Amino acid sequence: MDILIDKYITGLYQQMEDEVIADIARRVKKTGRYTETAELMAKSMHEQGYSTAKIQAEVMKKLNADAGYQKAVAENTKAHKAEIQKIIEETVKEAKEAGKTLIAEAGNMAWNNDLSMWQQYGEDLTKPNSLSKLIKAFQAQTAGALKNLTKTTGFKNTLLGTTGVMNAYQRELDLALLKVATGTFSYDQAVNDCIHRLAQSGLRAIDYASGRTYQLDTAARMCVRTGLSQLSGKIMEENLKQSGQDLVITSQHMGSRPEHVPWQNKVFSYSGKNKKYPDFFKETGYGTAGGLKGVNCTHDFYPFWEGASVIPDDIQEPPPKTINGKEYTYYQTNQQQRRMERNIRATKRELEAQRNLGGDTTQLKAKLKKQMSDYRAFSKAAGLRVKDNRLRMPSGTSNLSRTKATKYYNSLVKSNSHDIIKSTPKEPVIGNDNFRITKSKFLKAAYEDIKELRYSLSNLDVRIWYKAKDADIINIIDKTLPIEEQAKQACELRNTYRTQARELMRDQEKRKSLDRDHPNVEFEDLVKDKMERKGMTREEALRDTISTSGKTNKKVDNSLGLE
Repeated sequence: MDILIDKYITGLYQQMEDEVIADIARRVKKTGRYTETAELMAKSMHEQGYSTAKIQAEVMKKLNADAGYQKAVAENTKAHKAEIQKIIEETVKEAKEAGKTLIAEAGNMAWNNDLSMWQQYGEDLTKPNSLSKLIKAFQAQTAGALKNLTKTTGFKNTLLGTTGVMNAYQRELDLALLKVATGTFSYDQAVNDCIHRLAQSGLRAIDYASGRTYQLDTAARMCVRTGLSQLSGKIMEENLKQSGQDLVITSQHMGSRPEHVPWQNKVFSYSGKNKKYPDFFKETGYGTAGGLKGVNCTHDFYPFWEGASVIPDDIQEPPPKTINGKEYTYYQTNQQQRRMERNIRATKRELEAQRNLGGDTTQLKAKLKKQMSDYRAFSKAAGLRVKDNRLRMPSGTSNLSRTKATKYYNSLVKSNSHDIIKSTPKEPVIGNDNFRITKSKFLKAAYEDIKELRYSLSNLDVRIWYKAKDADIINIIDKTLPIEEQAKQACELRNTYRTQARELMRDQEKRKSLDRDHPNVEFEDLVKDKMERKGMTREEALRDTISTSGKTNKKVDNSLGLE
């Protein structure tokens, strides 16, 4: 194996091991015993080749556990198991009858079902989630690169570059995929960990090269879900090649996309050489974004033994239903449910933004309550299961700058209503009929944030803003630069603010006279003037340029009542 590939996958496994130890330790600390989940996690790690003794030792080390505590944990675990043994014995008989079905539906990966079929027809295949098997499938999925396992196409290239952020994003997705593929973490836990860690780094939304933008939680779940499906497909391909099996059958489910319906529950030739059956790749679009195992596709494909396997009956979808006066096909009910889930998450983002800003959340809470009620009522009427996991919006993981609440309160309010922001003695407002902003925010606002106030402000309001900008120049210039570069920055900033302030003036005739009589002064002209008029050396003139950059003309200030 290539050294770089080896290091990358080894690093992912090491990070996964660290997180497993930490998670098991957290569960033991909380309950005083090894929980069922903790034991399952340890079992999955053992199946990857890790020593159970090492896992237990590392957990106790994490807890700083002495011999007495370790003994107590062991006894508590044993007592708990004895307690529930009777319950298990009472239900095991019924469970055996449905055992195969339960096992087949228990896992997230397609191979849970694949192995039973291969073994049924005499094929001896190694366990798919062993390290070597997974690495081989990972490499097939990523054309040998073993990075960006989920094959996300996120992040538009910019002049500043996105390499660092992209690598971090892809690594977290790869780790989440590995956690679920090995059976060590549940899908929800792995993806939630991924989302929270990326959110802590400041990432909130993913810009795709296609031009679409997704919130972080949506993008991560979509990528990992699709990556898991594609990985199971690569493992199936390896199994087909290993056994020489050529025929495959696609799965079927209700509510399929219309373009997927023609090829679901059909038998195909994987190689395309068997003339009796259609070509697998051509017919299903396998390997493409819109085809089998493409973005958000939940179809699978399995081996098909001619003469032994049976093609299931085609699924009969429920007839269209009329809900709230509108007719929906089964596919349309699923799409409407997804749409309602997105709207609920969007409202939750608005609520989070409003809380962060200290705003009134009464109306948003009422809106969310109604959305939740409508969602549950629609799901019940459509015969669909309510999917609570799709309604979650993890706090601190969204780009709240895109919310209406943040745009409203962050000086980016646009409205034709005079009542959008009301003046009070404590919080006066500046603005026009289309844009209103509180005075305190106006003084701190960059020109880009208030440019819709152009040609509408009084001379007094403009002067107040200009004085605030000038006063801040000394805090903005880069003090690490040589004194001449600092002076240049001060001069350029002052010229910029002067021009922007004049753009805000309602009295543009006055502005024309100011441009004529008091134009911006070029840096070298300013320094030369100070040297000649004040008898300064160049060094003194440079320092004077910096120190006076925050001062405005007292005569003008006095005329407006500002001094």
